[in-house]
Amino acid sequence: MGLAILILLLCSAIPSAISSHQPHENLYDAKSQIIDVRGGPHMWCALSMINPSLVLITGDLTDGKSKDLLTMKQDEEWAEYQNVMEDVAKRSGLKKSIFYDLRGNHDNFGVPVVDGSFDFFSKYSINGQLGRSGPVHSVTVQLSYYLETVERKLLFVGFDSTMSVGLRGPTNLLGHPTDQLLTEIDSELSQWNSQSAKTITKISFGHFPLSFSATSCSGKSLKDIFLKHSLTAYLCGHLHTRFGKNLKQHHQSGHHLLFSQNYFQLNTHQIPSESTHNCSNIASPVEEFWEWEMGDWRKSRVMSILAIDRGYVSFVDIDFKLGAKRTIILPTFPLDSRFILTSSLNKYKCQSMDLSSYGTVRALVFSASLIVSVVAKIYDLRPRNLLVVLETLMSKLESTSSRGDLYAAP
Repeated sequence: MGLAILILLLCSAIPSAISSHQPHENLYDAKSQIIDVRGGPHMWCALSMINPSLVLITGDLTDGKSKDLLTMKQDEEWAEYQNVMEDVAKRSGLKKSIFYDLRGNHDNFGVPVVDGSFDFFSKYSINGQLGRSGPVHSVTVQLSYYLETVERKLLFVGFDSTMSVGLRGPTNLLGHPTDQLLTEIDSELSQWNSQSAKTITKISFGHFPLSFSATSCSGKSLKDIFLKHSLTAYLCGHLHTRFGKNLKQHHQSGHHLLFSQNYFQLNTHQIPSESTHNCSNIASPVEEFWEWEMGDWRKSRVMSILAIDRGYVSFVDIDFKLGAKRTIILPTFPLDSRFILTSSLNKYKCQSMDLSSYGTVRALVFSASLIVSVVAKIYDLRPRNLLVVLETLMSKLESTSSRGDLYAAP
């Protein structure tokens, strides 16, 4: 059995300033933020403990603003980002090649042309240093699962939908995917379509939420592409928790949102509809995906951990404001009912999932200390009825190739 584990970061300026010896009046709390990243939450300690397959950084690598809120670009700020990420990779023991960083609108302030003298992203970003040119990048992770004879493929497609000419803020607040970009994303998401859809999990990541992304000149949208491929999830950033810390939206073909919901992503959860429940073998596949806007690091100090267990995605948000975490637990099965896909819900109701999954509780446990035991508890959460209905000891699965310790019960 294997699990893929990802770290998702909306940086919003990991350095968020140029180096600490620069004049402080031109920066946002420069000294404190540099020290905080390197000596406070201990990002590299968490990365080392988790040992992820990929680290996705969804843009706003630098702040690009002076203290008076006028947009600016400085070579030193980008050099500091490069130094910090080199330090994080070195201390965590992770290969720099598993890091994928995207351009955000803050990284595009005052950039008249890509690869020009003012395009510091191409020079200092990890993608730029590793020669990952172009607006679309994909990576495939292959896994073999216990008791399964077919390998699963996990396809991740990241893209840059910032404006081709980087205007100064706030005029570049929206993402502008072009028809060419949408075609490239469609092509990358199609690369494994010749294989059984049951063995492919597709995830896309970008900077802008869909509510902050324009349509192309022909009227096409990112949502159209994502629905076509029935992604598991689209991961994004940009909003820096300004509209809440739990911005999640379920998209499904044929479902029309209220006007306000098209432009403001409230903290909505999918409410499963009985009408979508269909156990017929000839039922049409559901075109759907989840959009998850994650919290940022600069202000919220949030790191999101995603795991893919037998094709099913689960995640947990970790708050580092109170310091480093010595133990992190990520349940992988059963899935969180608030963020489950309709197709997964139907499989569960129709009992068409892998039979070994039923009656099983699985969780990844990452710990800097020796794990003595792991206990699963299930509660009855009905109002005024908080009762433990199951308490059982979980066993470590020794025959797993997952990057964390995977425990299961019974």
